[in-house]
Amino acid sequence: MRHPVISIFGGSRCQSEDWEYQEAERLGRQLAEAGYTVCTGGYAGVMEAANRGAWLAGGASWGVTVDIFSEPPNPYLSREIRTRDLLERLKVVSELAHGFVALRGGIGTLAEVALFWNLILLEQATPSRPLILLGECWDSVLASLLEHLAFRPKDLSAIVRVRSTEEAVREICRRVPRGRCERGE
Repeated sequence: MRHPVISIFGGSRCQSEDWEYQEAERLGRQLAEAGYTVCTGGYAGVMEAANRGAWLAGGASWGVTVDIFSEPPNPYLSREIRTRDLLERLKVVSELAHGFVALRGGIGTLAEVALFWNLILLEQATPSRPLILLGECWDSVLASLLEHLAFRPKDLSAIVRVRSTEEAVREICRRVPRGRCERGE
């Protein structure tokens, strides 16, 4: 039986000493230990960290890479899924993932959050496919969107904001059940 896939995205430029790298590695490890397949974009930063955590825990660690990038994928992939371009990559991730977790990143991360958030609001992704925003950085981003764009406060119901890896894993276990999640999570 295939394990549910959780897609993790965030910045590619963070280093191993950065909060988001360390949190992504813990997240990848804890998700793999709970019985999930971890899927990222397959390159550096948060992607590498999440893949590394899953890999070191003995879990499935996938990367959806893009032909237009010249850099090699990170070394912690048990499976690489090649795509032609960024649009195909997003389509593949949206079809594979049973849930999404976003950490701090740049414009690419913001684009992914906006796309998957919109799919959930349009009911193109079921509510059982949660979008979890991990970290305090998202508070001011969401506040600014609500203040300056045509967002309704109820649009926030499609996302889950958490502060820690443990909270993110609890939400994934609650919304995308697996046999190895602790009871009550």
